[in-house]
Amino acid sequence: MKLNPGLVTDPARNGAYAVLAIAASLWVFAYSTIFGAVSILLFYAIWLPALLLPTPALVRHPLRAVAVLALPALAALSTLWSDRPDATLRAAIQWASTVTLGLVAARTASVASLSRGLLAGGLLVLVYSTLNGSFAYDVVDGTYAFAGAFSSKNQLGLFASLTLVAAFWPLVHPRRAGAVWVIAALGIGAFAAATLARTESATSVITVILAFALMLLALGVLRLPRLWRIAVLAAGGILLVLAILAALQLGALDAVFSAFGKDTTLTGRTYLWSRGIEFGGQRPTLGLGYYAFWLPGRADAEELWTEFHIEGQTGFHFHNTLIEGYVGLGLTGLALLALWTLLLLVLPLAAMLRAQDRSAAMLAGLCMLFLIRSAVEIDFFTPYTAGSFLVPLLLLRLCDDVLRRNSAPQHGTASRSPRYSPARGPSPHTPPQRAMPGLPG
Repeated sequence: MKLNPGLVTDPARNGAYAVLAIAASLWVFAYSTIFGAVSILLFYAIWLPALLLPTPALVRHPLRAVAVLALPALAALSTLWSDRPDATLRAAIQWASTVTLGLVAARTASVASLSRGLLAGGLLVLVYSTLNGSFAYDVVDGTYAFAGAFSSKNQLGLFASLTLVAAFWPLVHPRRAGAVWVIAALGIGAFAAATLARTESATSVITVILAFALMLLALGVLRLPRLWRIAVLAAGGILLVLAILAALQLGALDAVFSAFGKDTTLTGRTYLWSRGIEFGGQRPTLGLGYYAFWLPGRADAEELWTEFHIEGQTGFHFHNTLIEGYVGLGLTGLALLALWTLLLLVLPLAAMLRAQDRSAAMLAGLCMLFLIRSAVEIDFFTPYTAGSFLVPLLLLRLCDDVLRRNSAPQHGTASRSPRYSPARGPSPHTPPQRAMPGLPG
């Protein structure tokens, strides 16, 4: 029996495959440290068909994917100057493969499949953690909090946040999603919200609030004509800047920190940032090498592990993506990482100006989630993490959407080209195409 490639590679027909692949990936990203190499092999195996089957869309506009892959390529290249080349090369290959499969998913999974996969995978992750029921000591906050099967409340908070944002799509597309998925989104979303509240993760709560604020703004903006969209986004940006400046002057920031049990040092994070900048300055151009800092035997790393009581000497970082990149890959890597984070802001705004479909709202919410978390977490700079898979997916998907719409005729509605399939021939609703006079037919 011959497999129809479209059931794996065509976003319009591969719903079952894409949902299963994304759900399984989320489980692997959550618990690969528990289940080990078997779970990692599952991640590769489930995306292998989409990578190997002939998919014209996968290689369309290759420069866009290459631009995203420039950062993992630099990480692999840093093996040449890393003082721990074995660790750098291994981690760089693992991270690059995670990013690559995220790009594959961007071209093979629809937004509907992405939402359903995140809901299904998120439910499995949260149920497992709930059944585990563990509380973990947060070495940065100095408190115990519900972390489930994770070692950190912020990691459980991330998966609860992703599940909450994924629930947004069925609720704003009830007809396309169907009653079953709408009910599932309501139930799973409520469970995710309750789990998030149990974690008491200020990072996750704040990012979810901002993600939903942006998604609601996107829904409103997408109902407006294009000129009004520009005006609303420009005015909103100005008001946001003014509100932030006013909040800083009036001490509102301190009040927010206090509400979440934080202080102006973010319970030690600012100290970690200052040390990271100090270490990055030792080799500012190209860095120490990807994944080369947090390793036993490096005196600076062991000093920080001791200060923060990390006995296992694993699972720690500078709690800022750009600083982590500066230490590992220097100013060169910092520039590429900064480009990723800038695109997480710019591409959703560009999509709001161009999009005709409300699906752009959920993608914008996911971008906001990772953008804000990048200031205090390392979600998309390490192998086998949800961020390292989803951020490249979001960047390529939004880039494709924005540039496609940008090149479309601007007559209020996008023109549609006749659908043609070599297997089916022209659409029955498409009139016969005639050759232009003077040109060969």
